[in-house]
Amino acid sequence: MPYFISNDTDCPEWAVVKDDGEVIACHDTEDSAIAQMVAVSQAEGIEPGGTYERQNRAEPDQLEVGDFVRWESSGGTAQGRIERIERDGQINVPDSSFTINGEEDDPAALIRIYQEGEEGWQATDTLVGHRFSTLTKIDPLESRELPDAYRPANSEDVPEGRACGNCMFYNEDRQNEEGLSYCERWDDYVRGDFYCDAWESDDDDDDDEIELETREVDLTPPAYMRASARRGLEWHEEGLSGDGLVDRTVREARAMAEGNVTADKWVRIRAWIARHMDDLDSPDANPDSDNFPSPGVVAMALWGGGTTKRSARRAMDYADGVVSRIEEENEGRARGEALSKFEQRVMVSDLEIRSENGMTLEGYAAVFNSRSENLGGFTEQIERGAFTQTLKARNDIKLLWNHDTSAVLGSTRAGTLELREDEKGLRVMAELPDTTLGRDISYLVKRGDIDSFSFGFSVMEDSWNSAGNERTLESVRLFEVSLVSFPAYSATAGTAVVRGLDKIAKRADVDADELADALLKVEGGEEISPEQKSLLSKVIDTLSPEEAEQQGEDFDSQAWLDLKKTKLQYLKKKA
Repeated sequence: MPYFISNDTDCPEWAVVKDDGEVIACHDTEDSAIAQMVAVSQAEGIEPGGTYERQNRAEPDQLEVGDFVRWESSGGTAQGRIERIERDGQINVPDSSFTINGEEDDPAALIRIYQEGEEGWQATDTLVGHRFSTLTKIDPLESRELPDAYRPANSEDVPEGRACGNCMFYNEDRQNEEGLSYCERWDDYVRGDFYCDAWESDDDDDDDEIELETREVDLTPPAYMRASARRGLEWHEEGLSGDGLVDRTVREARAMAEGNVTADKWVRIRAWIARHMDDLDSPDANPDSDNFPSPGVVAMALWGGGTTKRSARRAMDYADGVVSRIEEENEGRARGEALSKFEQRVMVSDLEIRSENGMTLEGYAAVFNSRSENLGGFTEQIERGAFTQTLKARNDIKLLWNHDTSAVLGSTRAGTLELREDEKGLRVMAELPDTTLGRDISYLVKRGDIDSFSFGFSVMEDSWNSAGNERTLESVRLFEVSLVSFPAYSATAGTAVVRGLDKIAKRADVDADELADALLKVEGGEEISPEQKSLLSKVIDTLSPEEAEQQGEDFDSQAWLDLKKTKLQYLKKKA
């Protein structure tokens, strides 16, 4: 290939370059650059190319957002993908002090650098800025492709019952922004309803039985969640669960319907429901839809979340309570042996309300290198940079009120929530919505009634001291940030409502599962049988908080009120 000299590179003066613009070496003078150009050309038996021309550099109207380009840097040729173009203004390059001005005859571009590895070209977290005049348009850089055998699981040549979703390499706890789950075999994100020839069963023994654990913590699911699992299994048998359902989910649903849930399952329930809550917003999640239930509703039912957001939040809160008690039981296993993948921490913060309309909230959800209170046999501190990876992933993180997924106050994707690491900790900046809830929270923060953040996370990397009583969070995955009314864990919120169903069924001398089945259908807008109508009336009309209190029983008034609401809901629909 021809070699050239150029004074239009990142080198301070002159450079020797290849015909594609790649810098070979930098030189202080033109003469020394010429000498090397001649020497390397003679060594390869080719004619020196002379002065490098920019004949391949991009014109002002040649590039668009999404185009791949290359340019010359001091480290050689670099490649990347354009994410922003500025033709009359300035680009501030993130994570740097560098700015670049764009003009009509030479626009500026913000570019994400790509690097080549064993898996092909992959996007990095590094962004740079360059003028069009330094860029050359290139063909798209392709990442390593999945195997040719990767295809829909319903293909004629795919054995029945095999899909990525029930493969041992399928990790549904790790998802990208498109909702695809991670394949540990191919190091890529795949569809659960697809298949490849590397498929291996996720069940080593191919045994449908769930291994139960012996624990002091009561792992028995409440009647409502058992009813939900039974309803989900009925729909699954009718073929309404879709192609991507994992066999493991069905096995665990059968166990839940029978009253058996493992500690690990309780840990996964909370995170799974939180991720899939939006599935209940689908038009086919409405019982009035001809396509009800959607596969998302069936999956939610199989996980014990019922068929509505209200019931899903109730199950999620109950799971939080169980996991909290599991963590307490694991107090003596502090050296990373705790089962919980989802944790919550509360931080009393100096919250501020700013801006003219008083709707801009600022504060810290976490403070670095500050030792916590006793968390059950150990203390904890968060290392600076612990949130860096999760923030770079650009997953949608929401600001909630009291961890209620129906009470959204802001989101990173919408630009109404900004999360940033600084010297102090994880800084939260949010534009509160001009709603009743948003205005109320703004007022309560100003008065000082609300002064606490809570954040939900899972641990990616941590370390412990030799005594096992001091933990350092080095890298965490952030799920949500919440304003909370009390500086305490909310893991037990809603527990009484769900478990109270079992208590009420016992006092009314009815079968708890039958009662839960009827409630589930009413809450989901489904028709119930005359027997179920009679059952509901008996329970609601024959019990009262006063009667129970007279008998000296620990009556759960909240659960009783919940039943009353359900009856009113049914009567309203009937009318």
